[in-house]
Amino acid sequence: MKILVFSDSHGRIENAKAVLQRLERQVDMVFHLGDYDEDAIALQSMFSSLPFHYVKGNNDFGQDTPSHKLVLAQGKRFLLTHGHKQRVHYNLNTIAYWGEEQGVDAVVFGHTHVPLNDGGGRVYLFNPGSISLPRDSFTATFGIISIENGKMEGAIMEYTDRGEIRRRKR
Repeated sequence: MKILVFSDSHGRIENAKAVLQRLERQVDMVFHLGDYDEDAIALQSMFSSLPFHYVKGNNDFGQDTPSHKLVLAQGKRFLLTHGHKQRVHYNLNTIAYWGEEQGVDAVVFGHTHVPLNDGGGRVYLFNPGSISLPRDSFTATFGIISIENGKMEGAIMEYTDRGEIRRRKR
Protein backbone atom coordinates (compact mmCIF):
# COMPACT_ATOMS: atom_id res chain seq x y z
CA MET A 1 0.00 0.00 0.00
CA LYS A 2 1.19 3.51 -0.81
CA ILE A 3 -0.17 6.69 0.77
CA LEU A 4 0.44 10.05 -0.90
CA VAL A 5 0.88 12.83 1.68
CA PHE A 6 0.44 16.57 1.06
CA SER A 7 0.45 19.55 3.37
CA ASP A 8 0.35 23.32 3.23
CA SER A 9 -0.94 23.85 -0.29
CA HIS A 10 -2.36 27.27 0.70
CA GLY A 11 -4.78 27.56 -2.19
CA ARG A 12 -2.17 26.70 -4.80
CA ILE A 13 -3.14 23.22 -5.95
CA GLU A 14 -1.33 23.13 -9.29
CA ASN A 15 1.62 21.11 -7.95
CA ALA A 16 -0.57 18.70 -6.00
CA LYS A 17 -2.82 18.21 -9.02
CA ALA A 18 0.19 17.51 -11.27
CA VAL A 19 1.59 14.98 -8.77
CA LEU A 20 -1.77 13.25 -8.51
CA GLN A 21 -2.13 13.10 -12.29
CA ARG A 22 1.22 11.30 -12.47
CA LEU A 23 0.84 9.03 -9.44
CA GLU A 24 -2.91 8.39 -9.24
CA ARG A 25 -2.60 4.75 -10.35
CA GLN A 26 0.44 4.10 -8.14
CA VAL A 27 -1.05 5.17 -4.80
CA ASP A 28 -3.94 3.81 -2.76
CA MET A 29 -4.84 6.73 -0.49
CA VAL A 30 -4.19 10.45 0.01
CA PHE A 31 -3.62 12.43 3.22
CA HIS A 32 -3.83 16.25 3.23
CA LEU A 33 -2.66 17.83 6.48
CA GLY A 34 -4.26 21.24 6.29
CA ASP A 35 -3.68 24.73 5.11
CA TYR A 36 -6.07 24.64 3.07
CA ASP A 37 -8.67 21.93 3.63
CA GLU A 38 -10.58 23.39 0.66
CA ASP A 39 -7.68 22.25 -1.53
CA ALA A 40 -8.14 18.69 -0.27
CA ILE A 41 -11.85 18.85 -1.05
CA ALA A 42 -11.16 20.15 -4.58
CA LEU A 43 -8.51 17.49 -5.22
CA GLN A 44 -10.81 14.78 -3.90
CA SER A 45 -13.48 15.79 -6.41
CA MET A 46 -10.91 15.67 -9.26
CA PHE A 47 -9.46 12.30 -8.19
CA SER A 48 -12.55 10.57 -6.83
CA SER A 49 -11.12 7.07 -7.36
CA LEU A 50 -8.80 7.61 -4.37
CA PRO A 51 -9.84 7.77 -0.72
CA PHE A 52 -8.85 11.13 0.81
CA HIS A 53 -8.34 11.87 4.50
CA TYR A 54 -7.73 15.45 5.55
CA VAL A 55 -7.59 17.73 8.56
CA LYS A 56 -7.70 21.47 8.99
CA GLY A 57 -4.75 23.68 9.76
CA ASN A 58 -4.28 27.04 11.40
CA ASN A 59 -5.46 28.79 8.20
CA ASP A 60 -8.66 26.72 7.85
CA PHE A 61 -11.85 27.98 9.38
CA GLY A 62 -14.53 25.55 8.17
CA GLN A 63 -16.72 23.88 10.74
CA ASP A 64 -16.84 20.40 9.22
CA THR A 65 -13.16 19.48 8.91
CA PRO A 66 -11.63 17.88 12.03
CA SER A 67 -8.40 19.17 13.56
CA HIS A 68 -7.10 15.61 13.85
CA LYS A 69 -8.13 12.22 12.55
CA LEU A 70 -7.24 8.59 13.17
CA VAL A 71 -6.82 6.53 9.99
CA LEU A 72 -6.26 2.78 9.85
CA ALA A 73 -4.40 1.42 6.84
CA GLN A 74 -2.89 -2.05 6.39
CA GLY A 75 -2.85 -2.66 10.15
CA LYS A 76 -1.11 0.67 10.91
CA ARG A 77 -2.68 3.47 12.94
CA PHE A 78 -2.01 6.99 11.62
CA LEU A 79 -2.83 10.15 13.54
CA LEU A 80 -3.29 13.04 11.11
CA THR A 81 -3.00 16.63 12.34
CA HIS A 82 -1.66 19.92 11.09
CA GLY A 83 0.75 20.30 14.02
CA HIS A 84 0.21 23.91 15.09
CA LYS A 85 -1.69 22.88 18.24
CA GLN A 86 1.23 20.64 19.19
CA ARG A 87 3.66 23.54 18.68
CA VAL A 88 5.87 21.67 16.22
CA HIS A 89 7.83 24.82 15.39
CA TYR A 90 9.40 24.67 18.88
CA ASN A 91 10.09 20.94 19.29
CA LEU A 92 8.65 17.53 18.48
CA ASN A 93 8.26 16.24 22.04
CA THR A 94 4.60 17.24 22.41
CA ILE A 95 3.49 15.64 19.16
CA ALA A 96 5.53 12.49 19.82
CA TYR A 97 4.08 12.07 23.33
CA TRP A 98 0.58 12.75 22.01
CA GLY A 99 1.05 10.00 19.42
CA GLU A 100 2.22 7.60 22.12
CA GLU A 101 -0.81 8.44 24.27
CA GLN A 102 -3.10 7.75 21.32
CA GLY A 103 -1.42 4.40 20.69
CA VAL A 104 -0.62 5.11 17.04
CA ASP A 105 2.16 3.88 14.82
CA ALA A 106 2.71 7.26 13.14
CA VAL A 107 1.82 10.91 13.54
CA VAL A 108 1.58 12.64 10.17
CA PHE A 109 1.65 16.44 10.33
CA GLY A 110 2.54 19.62 8.47
CA HIS A 111 2.64 23.30 9.50
CA THR A 112 6.41 23.87 9.39
CA HIS A 113 6.68 23.59 5.57
CA VAL A 114 9.89 21.61 6.25
CA PRO A 115 9.97 17.84 5.60
CA LEU A 116 10.68 15.33 8.36
CA ASN A 117 10.96 11.56 8.06
CA ASP A 118 11.81 10.22 11.52
CA GLY A 119 11.25 6.57 12.31
CA GLY A 120 13.72 6.47 15.20
CA GLY A 121 11.30 6.91 18.10
CA ARG A 122 8.44 4.89 19.51
CA VAL A 123 6.11 6.74 17.14
CA TYR A 124 7.02 7.43 13.51
CA LEU A 125 6.94 11.20 12.86
CA PHE A 126 6.34 12.24 9.25
CA ASN A 127 5.98 15.72 7.77
CA PRO A 128 5.88 15.97 3.95
CA GLY A 129 6.89 19.64 3.91
CA SER A 130 4.90 21.92 1.61
CA ILE A 131 3.72 21.11 -1.89
CA SER A 132 3.39 24.85 -2.65
CA LEU A 133 5.47 27.00 -0.30
CA PRO A 134 8.62 25.17 0.87
CA ARG A 135 10.72 26.83 3.56
CA ASP A 136 13.97 24.87 3.60
CA SER A 137 14.64 25.00 -0.15
CA PHE A 138 13.11 26.20 -3.39
CA THR A 139 11.72 22.77 -4.24
CA ALA A 140 8.16 21.74 -3.34
CA THR A 141 7.91 18.50 -1.39
CA PHE A 142 5.35 15.82 -0.62
CA GLY A 143 5.54 12.38 0.93
CA ILE A 144 4.86 8.77 0.17
CA ILE A 145 4.36 6.28 2.98
CA SER A 146 4.66 2.64 1.93
CA ILE A 147 3.38 -0.29 3.95
CA GLU A 148 4.58 -3.70 2.84
CA ASN A 149 4.58 -6.95 4.82
CA GLY A 150 3.75 -5.03 7.99
CA LYS A 151 6.68 -2.62 7.60
CA MET A 152 6.17 1.09 7.14
CA GLU A 153 8.60 3.39 5.36
CA GLY A 154 8.29 7.06 4.51
CA ALA A 155 9.93 8.91 1.65
CA ILE A 156 10.17 12.64 1.08
CA MET A 157 9.64 13.42 -2.58
CA GLU A 158 10.42 16.58 -4.54
CA TYR A 159 8.32 18.14 -7.27
CA THR A 160 10.63 20.39 -9.28
CA ASP A 161 9.77 23.51 -11.23
CA ARG A 162 10.35 21.41 -14.38
CA GLY A 163 7.68 18.93 -13.34
CA GLU A 164 10.09 16.22 -12.27
CA ILE A 165 9.29 13.92 -9.36
CA ARG A 166 12.25 12.51 -7.48
CA ARG A 167 13.10 11.13 -4.05
CA ARG A 168 14.82 13.67 -1.84
CA LYS A 169 18.36 12.68 -1.01
CA ARG A 170 18.86 14.47 2.26
